[in-house]
Amino acid sequence: MRKIIVFLIFFLILNAEEMKITSKYFHFDTNKKMSIFKGNVNVLKGKDSIHSNELIVFFNKQKKPTKFVASGNVKFVISLDKNSTYKGSCNTLNYQLQNGNIILTGDAKIIKLETNESVKGNKIVLNRFTKNAEVTGNKKPVEIILKVNE
Repeated sequence: MRKIIVFLIFFLILNAEEMKITSKYFHFDTNKKMSIFKGNVNVLKGKDSIHSNELIVFFNKQKKPTKFVASGNVKFVISLDKNSTYKGSCNTLNYQLQNGNIILTGDAKIIKLETNESVKGNKIVLNRFTKNAEVTGNKKPVEIILKVNE
Protein backbone atom coordinates (compact mmCIF):
# COMPACT_ATOMS: atom_id res chain seq x y z
CA MET A 1 0.00 0.00 0.00
CA ARG A 2 2.85 2.37 0.79
CA LYS A 3 4.22 1.79 -2.76
CA ILE A 4 0.87 2.86 -4.23
CA ILE A 5 0.69 6.05 -2.16
CA VAL A 6 4.29 6.97 -3.04
CA PHE A 7 3.56 6.25 -6.72
CA LEU A 8 0.43 8.44 -6.73
CA ILE A 9 2.23 11.30 -4.98
CA PHE A 10 5.12 11.00 -7.47
CA PHE A 11 2.62 10.99 -10.35
CA LEU A 12 0.86 14.15 -9.09
CA ILE A 13 4.13 16.01 -8.51
CA LEU A 14 5.32 15.33 -12.06
CA ASN A 15 2.16 16.74 -13.61
CA ALA A 16 1.81 20.51 -13.85
CA GLU A 17 -1.84 20.32 -12.88
CA GLU A 18 -3.06 18.17 -10.05
CA MET A 19 -5.45 15.35 -10.86
CA LYS A 20 -7.76 14.16 -8.11
CA ILE A 21 -9.56 10.81 -8.39
CA THR A 22 -12.10 9.65 -5.82
CA SER A 23 -14.07 6.40 -5.73
CA LYS A 24 -15.50 3.81 -3.37
CA TYR A 25 -12.89 1.20 -4.39
CA PHE A 26 -9.29 1.33 -5.65
CA HIS A 27 -6.91 -1.40 -6.83
CA PHE A 28 -3.42 -1.03 -8.31
CA ASP A 29 -2.05 -3.99 -10.30
CA THR A 30 1.75 -3.73 -10.62
CA ASN A 31 2.03 -6.57 -13.15
CA LYS A 32 -0.64 -5.21 -15.49
CA LYS A 33 0.47 -1.59 -14.86
CA MET A 34 -3.05 -0.34 -14.25
CA SER A 35 -5.19 1.23 -11.55
CA ILE A 36 -8.88 0.38 -11.22
CA PHE A 37 -11.35 2.71 -9.53
CA LYS A 38 -14.96 1.58 -8.96
CA GLY A 39 -18.10 3.07 -7.52
CA ASN A 40 -19.02 6.74 -7.88
CA VAL A 41 -15.73 7.63 -9.61
CA ASN A 42 -14.93 11.33 -9.91
CA VAL A 43 -11.90 12.71 -11.75
CA LEU A 44 -10.98 16.39 -11.50
CA LYS A 45 -8.09 18.08 -13.29
CA GLY A 46 -8.25 21.83 -13.72
CA LYS A 47 -11.59 22.61 -15.40
CA ASP A 48 -11.98 19.03 -16.67
CA SER A 49 -14.12 16.48 -14.86
CA ILE A 50 -15.26 12.92 -15.52
CA HIS A 51 -17.86 11.03 -13.50
CA SER A 52 -18.43 7.30 -14.08
CA ASN A 53 -19.08 3.94 -12.47
CA GLU A 54 -15.55 2.68 -13.24
CA LEU A 55 -12.21 4.12 -14.34
CA ILE A 56 -9.12 2.21 -15.43
CA VAL A 57 -5.80 4.07 -15.73
CA PHE A 58 -3.11 2.33 -17.80
CA PHE A 59 0.61 3.07 -17.25
CA ASN A 60 3.78 2.53 -19.28
CA LYS A 61 7.07 1.05 -17.99
CA GLN A 62 8.11 4.50 -16.72
CA LYS A 63 4.92 4.54 -14.59
CA LYS A 64 3.40 7.40 -16.57
CA PRO A 65 -0.30 7.19 -17.52
CA THR A 66 -0.96 6.37 -21.18
CA LYS A 67 -4.71 5.88 -21.27
CA PHE A 68 -7.83 6.50 -19.18
CA VAL A 69 -10.96 4.41 -19.78
CA ALA A 70 -14.13 5.49 -17.96
CA SER A 71 -17.23 3.31 -18.27
CA GLY A 72 -20.77 3.14 -16.99
CA ASN A 73 -22.98 6.23 -16.92
CA VAL A 74 -20.12 8.52 -18.02
CA LYS A 75 -20.66 12.28 -17.73
CA PHE A 76 -17.91 14.79 -18.43
CA VAL A 77 -16.79 18.37 -18.97
CA ILE A 78 -13.62 18.68 -21.08
CA SER A 79 -11.84 21.85 -22.27
CA LEU A 80 -9.93 21.44 -25.51
CA ASP A 81 -8.69 25.04 -25.31
CA LYS A 82 -9.80 28.43 -23.92
CA ASN A 83 -12.65 28.67 -26.46
CA SER A 84 -13.84 25.05 -26.58
CA THR A 85 -15.45 23.41 -23.56
CA TYR A 86 -17.59 20.34 -24.07
CA LYS A 87 -20.13 18.79 -21.73
CA GLY A 88 -21.47 15.36 -22.51
CA SER A 89 -22.27 11.77 -21.74
CA CYS A 90 -21.61 8.30 -23.15
CA ASN A 91 -21.28 4.67 -22.12
CA THR A 92 -17.47 4.58 -22.44
CA LEU A 93 -14.86 7.35 -22.62
CA ASN A 94 -11.37 6.32 -23.77
CA TYR A 95 -8.71 9.06 -23.52
CA GLN A 96 -5.38 8.20 -25.18
CA LEU A 97 -2.74 10.62 -23.91
CA GLN A 98 -0.08 10.04 -26.62
CA ASN A 99 -2.23 10.92 -29.65
CA GLY A 100 -4.79 13.15 -27.88
CA ASN A 101 -7.81 11.09 -28.97
CA ILE A 102 -10.89 11.17 -26.76
CA ILE A 103 -13.17 8.36 -27.97
CA LEU A 104 -16.78 8.40 -26.77
CA THR A 105 -18.85 5.30 -27.51
CA GLY A 106 -22.40 4.17 -26.83
CA ASP A 107 -25.11 6.83 -26.98
CA ALA A 108 -22.47 9.59 -27.12
CA LYS A 109 -23.63 13.21 -26.79
CA ILE A 110 -21.63 16.42 -26.53
CA ILE A 111 -22.58 20.08 -26.29
CA LYS A 112 -20.11 22.90 -26.90
CA LEU A 113 -20.89 25.19 -23.97
CA GLU A 114 -19.76 28.41 -25.69
CA THR A 115 -22.20 28.04 -28.62
CA ASN A 116 -24.75 25.46 -27.41
CA GLU A 117 -24.05 23.43 -30.58
CA SER A 118 -24.39 19.68 -30.11
CA VAL A 119 -23.51 16.32 -31.63
CA LYS A 120 -25.02 12.89 -31.01
CA GLY A 121 -23.89 9.54 -32.35
CA ASN A 122 -22.86 6.03 -31.47
CA LYS A 123 -19.17 7.00 -31.59
CA ILE A 124 -17.54 10.44 -31.35
CA VAL A 125 -13.79 10.94 -31.66
CA LEU A 126 -12.35 14.30 -30.57
CA ASN A 127 -8.67 15.07 -30.82
CA ARG A 128 -7.29 17.29 -28.09
CA PHE A 129 -4.31 18.39 -30.23
CA THR A 130 -5.79 18.90 -33.71
CA LYS A 131 -9.34 19.78 -32.52
CA ASN A 132 -10.69 17.45 -35.25
CA ALA A 133 -13.93 15.55 -34.65
CA GLU A 134 -15.48 12.48 -36.25
CA VAL A 135 -18.97 11.16 -35.54
CA THR A 136 -20.39 7.76 -36.48
CA GLY A 137 -24.00 6.63 -36.22
CA ASN A 138 -25.31 3.14 -35.70
CA LYS A 139 -29.01 2.25 -35.78
CA LYS A 140 -29.72 5.94 -35.19
CA PRO A 141 -28.24 8.52 -37.58
CA VAL A 142 -25.72 11.13 -36.50
CA GLU A 143 -27.42 14.30 -35.23
CA ILE A 144 -25.66 17.68 -35.35
CA ILE A 145 -27.17 20.99 -34.26
CA LEU A 146 -25.32 24.10 -35.47
CA LYS A 147 -25.89 27.82 -34.94
CA VAL A 148 -26.42 29.56 -38.28
CA ASN A 149 -26.36 33.35 -38.53
CA GLU A 150 -28.01 34.77 -41.64
